Amino acid sequence: MKRAFLVGDKLYLRHLEEADLTDEYIGWLHDPGVTRFLETGRFPTTPEALRAYLRRFETGDDLALAIVDKATDVHVGNVTLNHVHRVHRTADTGLMIGRKEFWGRGFAFEAWSLLIEHAFERLNLRKVFAGVIADNVASHRVLLRLGFQQEGVLRAHYFADGAYRDGVVLGMFRDEFHKFRKGT
Repeated sequence: MKRAFLVGDKLYLRHLEEADLTDEYIGWLHDPGVTRFLETGRFPTTPEALRAYLRRFETGDDLALAIVDKATDVHVGNVTLNHVHRVHRTADTGLMIGRKEFWGRGFAFEAWSLLIEHAFERLNLRKVFAGVIADNVASHRVLLRLGFQQEGVLRAHYFADGAYRDGVVLGMFRDEFHKFRKGT
């Protein structure tokens, strides 16, 4: 586990590095299957654009973490904590599993679990929220399993699959996270 930041059962999270910005990574961002429900992937991505994206995380509390399979030490996707606001003590989160062979294997659940625990326990946030396209059943289901609650619908907010789609906003407070972890 090279440079592990947060460690789970199947995976570990480490800071996303310039060495991760490979042709394979760019391929994920150009794959309509991977980006179908993401804000990225609508336009071609260049190595320069990826480096600029990575620089955004070099200062402040925002995190871009590589999701790495412990068994193979392979980078399979990313999870982010964005727009950390120190006054409101809030942030939003996003996730992408680029390697399709890792879809449906619990990597999203475990990566988000580790990151959210870090957000509440180490960064002392009081709320984390996420937005998903309503048709993104997999991410919606994972967030609900983690203890997030639906807070609202953004009508016809996202353009995906040739049409405008509703967005769903989900959130979790720190005390809800603790109750969820205790199984109550």
